[in-house]
Amino acid sequence: MAAVFCWLAIALLLLCAVVFFTPWRRLGCWLLALFPLALVVGILLDMAHGVQNAGQSGYSSDQRILPFFLALLAVTILGALKPKWGWLFWIAWFFNALFCALAVFLTFFWKVFS
Repeated sequence: MAAVFCWLAIALLLLCAVVFFTPWRRLGCWLLALFPLALVVGILLDMAHGVQNAGQSGYSSDQRILPFFLALLAVTILGALKPKWGWLFWIAWFFNALFCALAVFLTFFWKVFS
């Protein structure tokens, strides 16, 4: 499941970058918001199961990382609301790509999860 998520995230980030240079710039900006939205929803669903299911360390990790993903979602949505601010789109795209690269590393290269 994680591998499918990684491939979809990579495709989505590349699609957003390509669409940004077309007349449908606004669509590319809104598509970029799907990645942090999926991360926030995943964390909230994980936290909804409580400490018993995820364990104390997993639950605490989710609590620590949630504000960062909410900030990323806010910046991405602000970039989608202001599509003429290309610099904001690229800042949001860079941070989304950074988290996507981290997910790819954890999924494919870190042998603890393999």
